[in-house]
Amino acid sequence: MLAKLVYEVFSNHRSIRRYKSDPIPDGDLEIIMESARRAPTDATLHLWSAIRVKDRDKRRRIATLIGQEHVYEAAEFFVFTADLYRLKKLLEYRGEELGNVDFALLLFAAIDAAIAAENMAIMAEALGYGICFIGGVQNAAGEIIKLLGLPHRTYPLFGLTIGVPAENPRIRPRLPRSMLFHEDEYRDYSDDELSEAYRVMSSYSGRDWLRIIKRYAGKGGYFEDRNKVIPELLKMQGFNL
Repeated sequence: MLAKLVYEVFSNHRSIRRYKSDPIPDGDLEIIMESARRAPTDATLHLWSAIRVKDRDKRRRIATLIGQEHVYEAAEFFVFTADLYRLKKLLEYRGEELGNVDFALLLFAAIDAAIAAENMAIMAEALGYGICFIGGVQNAAGEIIKLLGLPHRTYPLFGLTIGVPAENPRIRPRLPRSMLFHEDEYRDYSDDELSEAYRVMSSYSGRDWLRIIKRYAGKGGYFEDRNKVIPELLKMQGFNL
């Protein structure tokens, strides 16, 4: 019975971008945040931190910078960060120093943060709230670093809005399971599978999925710009990469 309820939470997931003004009760918020704290973390290093942005002016500024109004409208907004700063402080407190580990730990920090945030998202949805992950944080990462006072060896990865939904969007499609799971070794894709992937993923909007892939990951797409900026921001934040 419990497994069925958990599966229903997963299968009914959708991103919510319109919220009612209702606040989240403290008890529910405590459970949601505790769910993140209990998430797995590589080698018990806890390589993430989340900034709960309560200040309405800061919220408005971030929403404006990245062009996503729901960041302002949602009851809660968190910015999840890769965090090697706390680890550095813990080592120094006991007379040790952080090794030449930034590249490896940055990877695991992103994993840790994603797992913690997903725990929060699932718990929030189980409690009846809506959520939306905000990758657009990367469109203004430099400004957000300053706005949130992020120290060296930290970096904003993504945001998470949580609140009472004011919309009920359709569930978006996902790639066929056969394209996501491989057995024993990576299996290449046939033309028929690639065609089916485009058919499935285009079914939500009726428009060719290629336009989204191209806009983000194709030549001249959004991620080309991010690919240039992120290394410079990481260097500014004191990462040794």
